[in-house]
Amino acid sequence: MLIDLTDRTALVTGAGRSVGRGIAEVLASAGAFVYVNDLHAERADEVVAAIESNGGSAKTLAFDVTDSGAVARGFDVVESDDSAIEILVNNAGIAEGTRPVLFSESGPEDWQPTVDLNLYGSMNLIRNCLPSMIEHRFGRIIQISSGAGTTGLSIGVSAYGAAKAAAESLIRHVAVENGKHGVTANALALGLMANVGGTVNEGVLRLLKGVPVGRLGEPEEVGLAAAWLASDGGGFVTGQVIHLNGGSTFGR
Repeated sequence: MLIDLTDRTALVTGAGRSVGRGIAEVLASAGAFVYVNDLHAERADEVVAAIESNGGSAKTLAFDVTDSGAVARGFDVVESDDSAIEILVNNAGIAEGTRPVLFSESGPEDWQPTVDLNLYGSMNLIRNCLPSMIEHRFGRIIQISSGAGTTGLSIGVSAYGAAKAAAESLIRHVAVENGKHGVTANALALGLMANVGGTVNEGVLRLLKGVPVGRLGEPEEVGLAAAWLASDGGGFVTGQVIHLNGGSTFGR
């Protein structure tokens, strides 16, 4: 591992599986102490155990990112550990129970969970991280976004795309406001990713035909991109949306 995050402290949300897990494991392998967040503590515990078995350091920090009170209590735990979050990766993005639905067939009950998670959840985490980052004059905020935030798709993810676009805009403002404090903020907009269970539905297979590299992205690849942005070497990059999509044009 060429990227060195030794003595840095990171928090990865939605890290109990899939892309979030990949990010947490890569950051830990680079030397960071990682708080593994998930809505379900047992999922986070499994990731912590895997990180520790590979010689890394991590701790479960289970809370609902959409609940501002729960987020604040989570940061109380970090403070009680005599620690502070230097690297924040806002990865949590798929609200449980939500489903793809065309906008014409959707309603507020479909929009609210997605917007709460992808926009307000990110706002909750960033707001709690910034004071310490500003005080210590170092911070790395990494928003996991999606090509759906840039390009319209016909697969029933309109609310998700709208929320991701809003989160990307938030990142640009946070970057400009806080660059003078040594804090960077960037987004990684993902294309088609290999996820839990490895199942690929018909819609994904159709989109995959438009990916020049001819395969799905892997969680570890997102982790490596996040680790670089989190490192000293990524310190001149801020306010950017970087597309990780195998060259696909559907996400740009």
